[in-house]
Amino acid sequence: MSETALQQHCVKLLNSYARSDIVFWACPNGEQRSPKTGARLKQLGVKAGAADLMFVKAGQFIGLELKTEVGCLSKKQEQFQEDLERAGGFYHVAFGLEDAIKTLIDMEVFRPNIHINVKGLMP
Repeated sequence: MSETALQQHCVKLLNSYARSDIVFWACPNGEQRSPKTGARLKQLGVKAGAADLMFVKAGQFIGLELKTEVGCLSKKQEQFQEDLERAGGFYHVAFGLEDAIKTLIDMEVFRPNIHINVKGLMP
């Protein structure tokens, strides 16, 4: 499963089952852009390595980076993790759909009494 498909599955679950007292959004940094557009976005504050999904839960800022089962963090992603944690935020990395769902459950972002069968979601 690609990282794009993985993120789409996670967002579908969040749109359906997320708690009403959290907010989440995607940080779409990964798309190909012209150098001119990339420079303009950098001037506007876009950060290389930012996590795929961002959350605010009970005053906590959380970044979630989604990777394929064989993926690894880039140097810029590692730097973003360090920066976020130094600022008091939390950072998680999930490898594959099963790990992503387990991470979201551990982050307690789903409504109470929601039980997600990971095996039933695997493509």
